[in-house]
Amino acid sequence: MFVPSVRWITKSCSRTVACLLVFAAAGVLLYFWTEFCVWRADTSLRERMLDRAVAWGVRSQWFGNASDPQVCLVQLRIARRQQDFRRVEELLQQAVILKVPYSEIRRERLLAMVQTNQFSKMEGQWSELLNDPRDDGPEIARAYYTWAMLHHYPRLAEQTLDLWHEDYPEDAEPFYLKGCFYQAQENWEGAEKNFKEAYSLKSDNNVYRLALANAMQNRLNPAAAIPLYEESLRVNQNDVSALQGLAQCEATNGNLKNAVLIARRAVELSPDDFKTQQVYGELLLAAGDSEAAARVLEKAYSAVPEHANLANSLAKALKGCGRNSEADLLFAFVAEARPYLDKLLNLESKLQQDPQNLQLRMEIASITSRYVSRRDAIRWYENLLLIVPKYHPADAALVELYRAVGDEKRAEMHLSNLGQQAVAAKPSPSSGVTTGPPALTGSDSK
Repeated sequence: MFVPSVRWITKSCSRTVACLLVFAAAGVLLYFWTEFCVWRADTSLRERMLDRAVAWGVRSQWFGNASDPQVCLVQLRIARRQQDFRRVEELLQQAVILKVPYSEIRRERLLAMVQTNQFSKMEGQWSELLNDPRDDGPEIARAYYTWAMLHHYPRLAEQTLDLWHEDYPEDAEPFYLKGCFYQAQENWEGAEKNFKEAYSLKSDNNVYRLALANAMQNRLNPAAAIPLYEESLRVNQNDVSALQGLAQCEATNGNLKNAVLIARRAVELSPDDFKTQQVYGELLLAAGDSEAAARVLEKAYSAVPEHANLANSLAKALKGCGRNSEADLLFAFVAEARPYLDKLLNLESKLQQDPQNLQLRMEIASITSRYVSRRDAIRWYENLLLIVPKYHPADAALVELYRAVGDEKRAEMHLSNLGQQAVAAKPSPSSGVTTGPPALTGSDSK
């Protein structure tokens, strides 16, 4: 009887010890749970695995630790990566109350400003981010590229993308943005090369696929572009951009009848889209159906009557219908626009040499609004106001343009910026125009 009792006691003690160890481990885990989750979330952010960081951020609050400064900071970083800037503002205020280190609050505030293009507030502060990018390198590089483009520093913008790629070789976005950079310069060879690189890194991205297809189509290479458009349509059979491109490829191949059918389908899907109407109308014109082309192009022109190139196509269609007097008026407008459109190229070149010249920017925007696109002109003026927030001539121009496109709410906003006593004053040295870009080195974009 004695031996079995000892065995029973030994087993009982072992179970007790095991239970105590389990409870102790659970207690330790519970005690350090928040720190563990914050560490895992922070590691995921550094590895740029946002979904995983979000999951660990949620777990960090399982036991009601929302008032923990470290939890607040990691939630702030997650919200900023998600571009949920309303939440970012709330968490920044909370971070101050919870006494998150001032240096971290300042850094997050600067990052939020550059990610929301509040560049006028970044005077003299870029170096803080460029010299200490940590794991926010892509966000900083993207913002710095945007800043350089707004200020018309194309070489700096291109250099930023090159350094971004060097530091993050698996990131497709710098290639895509560089493709857009070349596309804006009508350098379709450079655009195609970079879009191809972006697509090779992320072949499931339909934006990259369509950008590459459009570059190939503009380089008159329909054989390479058509499979990409068709792949986009397999992903989304109602992709209007892919239908537009495919129609233009068919036209290049001489299949005008098929091109018109494809473009008609795009118009049926998006009857009020200006670009779709323009492509369809011009294909009808090329196919010799002047009356149908005139009907479509008139609708497009009524929406964008400042578009000189569209006016030229419509004039040809009207002339083909025998509506010569109407065509002559449009041809006269095209003739009036031509020297100004030629001048735009010269002004763009001058702006690259003198990016601080606001009058150049105003003249480019003015010509754009009269002969290219009011929407494009609005972007020029709005971009100018990102550089010089209280430049009244730009606000005054925007009041007229927003009213012209039917956006009375934005017109009133810019009218309120002018005020009753506003005058078109020249910008002062402190108006937000910088004397030059911050220095950028190989490690700055990381």
